[in-house]
Amino acid sequence: MKKPDECCDVGSYECQVPMAIKGRRQDVDLCIADVVASLNAANIVTKASCCGHKKMDGNIVLEDGRTITVKFPRRITAEGRG
Repeated sequence: MKKPDECCDVGSYECQVPMAIKGRRQDVDLCIADVVASLNAANIVTKASCCGHKKMDGNIVLEDGRTITVKFPRRITAEGRG
């Protein structure tokens, strides 16, 4: 699978990879799949995740109810806003 240069639009599944979590297939956004895989490998089970698609912060919901916020670097535009 070729890694995309940009995040896919919300609702698009083109930038997701399948991952086995607790014996079930979960589709995970490619740009946070390494974090989700690392958490699950450390026995910190995830329930849901979303990268935010460059419109908002991403998040990873853990099985115990906690949520991890995923912040990505923002690009500075010519107008000075990210």
